[in-house]
Amino acid sequence: MEQKLNALLTPNEISEMQRRLQIFALLEDGVSQREIAKQLGVGIATVTRGSRALKELKDHE
Repeated sequence: MEQKLNALLTPNEISEMQRRLQIFALLEDGVSQREIAKQLGVGIATVTRGSRALKELKDHE
């Protein structure tokens, strides 16, 4: 799977995916959206989008 992802995605896309997974993990740990944005150096909108995506995933479990 890793080889396939490396072939399909650019290094920047892989980095972005890792960052989004970090957002999920921090949200699940109860860290505030503002703190996540600060820790990861991303915009609050990115964290909010991650929060919505995580909620959708949980709603479909």
